[in-house]
Amino acid sequence: MNIWNQVPLVRLLLPFVVGIISAIYFPYFTEKIIFIIVALVSIIALVVLIPKFYISYKKSWWFGIMVCVVLFLFAYQITLDKTILYKKSYFAKVISADSVNYFHVQLIEPIQEKDKSVKAIVKINNAKKGNEWVAVSGKTILYFKKDSHSLTLNYGDELLIKAKMNEVLPPQNPSQFNYKQFLSFHNIYHQAYVKQNDWLYTGRNNGNYIRANSLQLRNILLNVLKQNGVAGDEYGVGAALLLGYEDKLDADIISAYSSTGAMHVLSVSGLHVGIIFIVFNWLLLFFDKIKYGNVLKAGILICLLWFYAALTGLSPSVLRAASMFSFIIVAKSFNRYTNIYNTLAASALVLLIINPYIIMEVGFQLSYLAVIGIIYIQPKIYNWISLENKLLDNIWAITTVSIAAQLATFPLGLHYFHQFPNYFLISNLLVIPISTLVIYTGVSLFVFSKIPILAKYLALGFVGLVWFLNASVKYIDKLPNALLQGISISIFETWLIYIIIILFLFYFTKRKQYYLIMSLVLLMFALSMQINEQQKEYTQKKIIVYKINKTRAIDFIDGKKNVLFTDSILASNQSSLLFNVKHNWWDLGIITTQIATQNYNNEHLKIQNNIVQFFDKTIILLNSKKNISLPKNVVPIKVDYLIISNNASLKIKDILACYNAKEIIFDSSNSVYKENKWKQECIVLNQNYYSVNDSGAKEIKL
Repeated sequence: MNIWNQVPLVRLLLPFVVGIISAIYFPYFTEKIIFIIVALVSIIALVVLIPKFYISYKKSWWFGIMVCVVLFLFAYQITLDKTILYKKSYFAKVISADSVNYFHVQLIEPIQEKDKSVKAIVKINNAKKGNEWVAVSGKTILYFKKDSHSLTLNYGDELLIKAKMNEVLPPQNPSQFNYKQFLSFHNIYHQAYVKQNDWLYTGRNNGNYIRANSLQLRNILLNVLKQNGVAGDEYGVGAALLLGYEDKLDADIISAYSSTGAMHVLSVSGLHVGIIFIVFNWLLLFFDKIKYGNVLKAGILICLLWFYAALTGLSPSVLRAASMFSFIIVAKSFNRYTNIYNTLAASALVLLIINPYIIMEVGFQLSYLAVIGIIYIQPKIYNWISLENKLLDNIWAITTVSIAAQLATFPLGLHYFHQFPNYFLISNLLVIPISTLVIYTGVSLFVFSKIPILAKYLALGFVGLVWFLNASVKYIDKLPNALLQGISISIFETWLIYIIIILFLFYFTKRKQYYLIMSLVLLMFALSMQINEQQKEYTQKKIIVYKINKTRAIDFIDGKKNVLFTDSILASNQSSLLFNVKHNWWDLGIITTQIATQNYNNEHLKIQNNIVQFFDKTIILLNSKKNISLPKNVVPIKVDYLIISNNASLKIKDILACYNAKEIIFDSSNSVYKENKWKQECIVLNQNYYSVNDSGAKEIKL
């Protein structure tokens, strides 16, 4: 039997996904697409509805191609239609986004509390053009000064603001996370900082009724945890695990869970939705004895699942789980058999029609891959060993689930996160059963919160379980070699690894030798690519002046070693290092890193006061007037580069009287005001210059 006949929705999903991705990366606007879709749909309808046009399946290959083309074009068109940047009403096309403007906005997400600001995602309803308000569309990110006023903002609040919308910049450093692209997948292209006195609450709140009430209920449930003594890391992890509220998660806790491969527990996903389904399905068993009770039960279960999805923030993994369970519930209520792959494809199709850009979210990709891995790979691995002991069998089942999920997701995880948790089997053996108990205990606490004595002991149990969960994860995180970090693979290599895994699986299931031969050939090809890449990395020599706000950071790269010359503040800021430079180190294959804040000396690099010698390149570092100590009327010293930092009180003509530089580099520690003066001087003096603040990191290959 042809396996594709059993999964028709998977066949429909594939051209649909290709259409979305094509529209995202290769947008092309033409009205002809609509006419082509209408024409093809009309032909398909004629073939299906009129008997004399019926063609046998064997001769209808062109019919299948037409269906695929329609799905491709339909997906392509709806993706363009859902891209706000292409709409005439987009606010940046209606008004000048480069100047300060007045806007009428509405919060479409709960606020996020930062260290010094409050972040809000808003949609823009109106903008002031001249002396009148005009209707516009679009979303943006606003940052408000953190105070008692801004902290009271809620989802759905409407505000009047005065702000300058700044376009989100592309990555300013090599291999840096592409925040601009990430936001574009959420239809956000601008952001703004709103001053304390430049916004006003209109007194209106017009958020979605269901979403607003679900968020209000979430706040009530969060207060239940607080009122029952849940605090600290136990509150942060418990709130994330139960309700998808991640604002109070400590950075060290996030790092520990990520390093041990247990991060999926902190993101509400299929595990959580599945438990909610089991609980309410059991509570509603009495409906099975009522006439048409199965239909009524299905409706209630679907409503409860989607309410929980809204309660936890509608993350991609929750959307996937809720939509998949919804299809299963409907099929079960009508006593229909459901192929799990069809169910997955149906849930994906529904979500992609609503929001095509969800396919670009890492959570969506990893969620579906993990489920596919568990469905397809886990049973095969589980059948390798047969255990009579029930406890050992359950342990083996959890182990195989973890292995299957990791096999399906680790290539993508390596591509996105550059790391692999070596002890994922141990961590999942602990966190899956414990987190399940945490969810059951937490739900019980919410249900019985009005009974003080019962709530007290449930809260104690909840805190104890979460504490044990955190302690277990932290212990595993501190084990030697818990995390393999610094791995960098391209998207091509990611696909190559997936093809190799699939071919190996086919060999083990079908026992046909050519699958093994093909997989080994591709494996050898992948290894040869790595060897070639390693050779290039061992011979690389670079100087990189990074763009890090108000900071001097110069990287000297020699093969697979580097020295970062910077200040002590950046040297101790692991978060900033990770965001700005570490991804580049991983892409360059750096193994040994040293951070210097003062003078430094090794075989190929010497930093002495303001003079740097790196191989055959001479660099002068200038950050104050005392750096220039040459007497007047002396021939300027020839150097390769001058790097000016920290708003040095110097004039370009005075610098050039001492140094003859091929290029002057203004790093990101300088102010815009200072740089503008220096740039004007350079233009007058016909001196080459480079501004890191304007053009991003300066990369010099030796």
